[in-house]
Amino acid sequence: MKIIFNQFLSKTNILDKLLISLIFLFPLFLSLSIFLADLFASISALIVIALLFFKENKKYFFQIKSEINFFLIFYFIVLISLLFSKSLDKSFLPSFFYFRYFLFILGIYYLFKKHNFFINIFFYSLIFTFSIITIDSFIQFLMGYNLLGYKTGLDPTPYLTSFFDDEKKLGSYLIRLMPLFLSLLYMLNLKKFSPIIILIFGVIIFLSSERTALFLLFVLLLFYFLINKKKIKFLIISSLVIFIVFISNDKLRYKYLDYTLQQLGFIKTSWNQNYEDKKRFFSKEHEDLALTSLIIFKDNFFKGSGIKTFYEVCNLYKLKEEENKLDYLKFLNRNNKITCSTHPHNTYLQILSEIGIFGFFMIFFLFLRALYENIKIIFKKNFSNLIMSYYLLNVGIIINLFPLIPSGNFFNNWMSLIMFYPLGYLLYMHKEIKRENVK
Repeated sequence: MKIIFNQFLSKTNILDKLLISLIFLFPLFLSLSIFLADLFASISALIVIALLFFKENKKYFFQIKSEINFFLIFYFIVLISLLFSKSLDKSFLPSFFYFRYFLFILGIYYLFKKHNFFINIFFYSLIFTFSIITIDSFIQFLMGYNLLGYKTGLDPTPYLTSFFDDEKKLGSYLIRLMPLFLSLLYMLNLKKFSPIIILIFGVIIFLSSERTALFLLFVLLLFYFLINKKKIKFLIISSLVIFIVFISNDKLRYKYLDYTLQQLGFIKTSWNQNYEDKKRFFSKEHEDLALTSLIIFKDNFFKGSGIKTFYEVCNLYKLKEEENKLDYLKFLNRNNKITCSTHPHNTYLQILSEIGIFGFFMIFFLFLRALYENIKIIFKKNFSNLIMSYYLLNVGIIINLFPLIPSGNFFNNWMSLIMFYPLGYLLYMHKEIKRENVK
């Protein structure tokens, strides 16, 4: 630790020191304050712009020109949707300043390429943050309130929130950053600790009562199982832990199993009579949102309706529905109706409705690319630490862009930051893999 700190002091200029400090604190503030996390990311983006004025720094960014071009095309699609936005005042800021997220990950990539010791600082940042969140979560579980006095949530079952107070983000936060953390463990030859991390985070995710986060945990466990050399042992232990955790809390078990089956129409109760005995992939509410977003997409196929316009546009269709001028949903015969929310609660449906078909293809390409890369690794059975680190980062992409589940607002500041944050390291690892293959 002392050696790394000395390198930080002696081998970095003022801009690099500031950038490293901001990125070190970023994951903690992502759990404490979205305002500060966004501020830190924005300042980091400004520093990257300043770094580009120095000729000696341009060589680092030139190595990823194809990735930069990919993002510029996506940003161009976002701007096109802004020009045709149904609500310019809602779309302008999130659309025009969307480039800051990419500059943020360029800053992380730059530090990995320039300073060998940065990987340790990046790792210590996550160790520091996750240690605090883990301790805080278990204090909240045992005492009923956390270090900041936030009480355990009740909705209607008790659930952990840690520093997120009354927002259900703790599980999402952990599962979306866990692949990054596991990747660093492999890269730093600390993979023996990965089962412990999965166990601790898994218990907290379960206690957060977030069904999407728990489902994504099972996705991560599946990919981890596929590359685990001790598959039988891993399967027995993980199954035993899951069984113990599920039988230990009746209320959470009801939330995860019974309540989900009721929403899908497999168990009949008094409150879901309007489901009309239909079996559903999502709950009826999510199905309504999905169909509403597809209706908006149908009328805005190429350009989308604009970022963060779903609620406004949806209400226009709702008025048409009430005036019997809208017959899009009648042919389904599933009692569906136009339903409005801030977003469609599915990443791909939101992208389709808000920025159109071309944006969808670009994001879906990233998902398929990560899935393809991991399938290649599984079949080649090349499980070196470098390859495994890359594999786990791809699992993070798969988790963040998994298509068949409800999700948060893709263009929300918090969601954008937590999804972009690991990509700086992924860019670096992608180039390292290519360099190894050339050798």
